[in-house]
Amino acid sequence: MLGNLLAGIGRIGSMLGNPPPPNGERTWSPGQDLYIAIWNITWPILLVVASLGGIFAIWVGVRLATAQDESKRKEAKAQLIWAIIAIVIVAAIIGIMGVVRTTLTPVAIG
Repeated sequence: MLGNLLAGIGRIGSMLGNPPPPNGERTWSPGQDLYIAIWNITWPILLVVASLGGIFAIWVGVRLATAQDESKRKEAKAQLIWAIIAIVIVAAIIGIMGVVRTTLTPVAIG
């Protein structure tokens, strides 16, 4: 019964676009398994951080546009610059992780 359950789960995985390795052999390294686990944990975190950074940048931009005092305008401008730098850094991390993930993903030969 457990064997049938596991076989059914394997078929569901292949229907979702993750085909099993040919001949039941592993075509990736244990390091790739670790990377995939790290990717699955960090991807949502990075996405939330980038989203919050975007919202913060919009909020600071509105503060900059509506600031009457020069000191408040200067403070909002500095915060906006740092928010944009943070968003660029998070986007770069996501891009680098995507390139590494693509590099580690085995190519299906069929």
